Amino acid sequence: MTAMTASVLNNFADLALSLPAPSLEATIKQNPAVVDSTGYDGRTALQKAVMIGNLPVVRTLLQYGADPNLRSQSGETAVHVACCRGLLNVVVTLLKHGGDPMVTDSAGRVAIHCAAIAGSLMLVQYLAEVCEVNLEAEDSNGCTPLHVASSCGHLGLVNYLVHSKKVGRTKVDAEGNTVLHCGAAGGVSGVCWTVIYPGAEQLLTIPNNAGLTPAQVAHASTSVSPDCRKWLDKWTRQYERSGAVESPRWPWLIQLLTPATMFYIGVFLSVFGVPHHQWVTGLPLFILALTIMARQQHRMRHPTRWPNPIYLGAYGSGLVSTLACYVFAVEAHKHQPIVISLLMWILVLVHSFLFYKLLTCDPGVVRAEGPLQEVLRGVGEGVVRGYCSDCELASPPLSHHCRLCEKCHHQTDHHCLFLNTCVAVNNHWHFVVFIMTNIGLMSGYIYAAYKATIPKTATGDWVERLWAQLWYLLDENLWTFLMLVCNVASLIWGCYLLRYQFQVIGSQQTTLCRLKLGAPLSKLTFREKLRNIWTFLIRGRVPLSNQTHYFNPV
Repeated sequence: MTAMTASVLNNFADLALSLPAPSLEATIKQNPAVVDSTGYDGRTALQKAVMIGNLPVVRTLLQYGADPNLRSQSGETAVHVACCRGLLNVVVTLLKHGGDPMVTDSAGRVAIHCAAIAGSLMLVQYLAEVCEVNLEAEDSNGCTPLHVASSCGHLGLVNYLVHSKKVGRTKVDAEGNTVLHCGAAGGVSGVCWTVIYPGAEQLLTIPNNAGLTPAQVAHASTSVSPDCRKWLDKWTRQYERSGAVESPRWPWLIQLLTPATMFYIGVFLSVFGVPHHQWVTGLPLFILALTIMARQQHRMRHPTRWPNPIYLGAYGSGLVSTLACYVFAVEAHKHQPIVISLLMWILVLVHSFLFYKLLTCDPGVVRAEGPLQEVLRGVGEGVVRGYCSDCELASPPLSHHCRLCEKCHHQTDHHCLFLNTCVAVNNHWHFVVFIMTNIGLMSGYIYAAYKATIPKTATGDWVERLWAQLWYLLDENLWTFLMLVCNVASLIWGCYLLRYQFQVIGSQQTTLCRLKLGAPLSKLTFREKLRNIWTFLIRGRVPLSNQTHYFNPV
């Protein structure tokens, strides 16, 4: 035995990862007992390989008899280490070679606790469904995986444990901490909301062994965000006052109705306050409403993080206001030709129907196929790809999980903020035709409003008449003026949106597909694009069957 070989055998656990595969196998064959030797830190070569996620070395060591249940000095096994790293493929390999997910470490934690520390929703689901690990297992301090996930701020995992698996939220650990105490210490307001609502609001006032309520725990910690402290204080006051916590449905409704409310307040103040100088009051309120709209985010400022409905409210109120203005302020002053009027009302009916369909129909939600246990087993073995842990299903190609809708959809085009829903395979055709009818309605309104509001006393060239009409609208008919501004801006945006939709559809893509893959590598001819657009308009589906001209075939 050479000196180098003797050094490797004596320090195998520390040097194993640096050895080439043939040398590693040769060393183990020369002295099989070395495979479970420990290094300077008390860990085996297997635990070190798991720690860095080196799956080939893990497989080699297990093939030659490495024990996956051997504890390190801290009491961790290789399974614990893999779960703390959230490495599903490594965990599956260890379990196939005899790894036990129920072995406890020095703190009494089993594999499910370590997976909760990592926040790996997929790994927790695998352990729960395939390995049938108890989701309410307690460590030596009485903490369940829900306690651990809450203290670490893993919102997705907490939501899964509370809503999908109905894990008990009232258990306390050895220090008297409820799940809400752990969530308060973790400092994520969304976690705290998920824990208490609905049905566990009483946790807000339960003290731990130190006499601290969750809100007091949040204030005592320097790492908790002010946002979490604010919400815990607010919910605690609400529960102490009324025995319940307010649902975010009312704030959602207020957000939805804000655009219409602000607009009509401005119109009414203008008409009845200063009827001959309406712009004095109406225009500042309109600018204020636009400023509020511009500062909005995609989600509500509530721990639920629901999609913000203010954009839907803005479009809905704009549509209703345009129709009302057309009826009472345009047609009432100057009757349109019967053909144009009839065409406008046909477009109104078609557009309203499409709007209703887009708001209520299923965009193309992906449904689960087969038992979840079998799907997860396939994920662990690498057979099933594209698994969505949020929806607990194997998502097919060209599907996408929307974080706002919290669902997977087939052939997702995009999430439309002005419809508060996704545009996908089932409603993509409705969306494109919706844009077309919208352009027709806006064009008809702009033309009718322009003709109906030309001052009879205006003289001079067309520029002078246009300025006279502008000042007449600002002073005497601000409602019509504001609707003209909104419709002109929306018409420009709608034409751009329709052009882009035809561009991606003509290239046999969706918007999301274009963002992921880029433009087609080989350019299609204009005739081919027209044929694809025509096929879409007739069949209602984007013709995605031929993917050979993409950068990367899907």
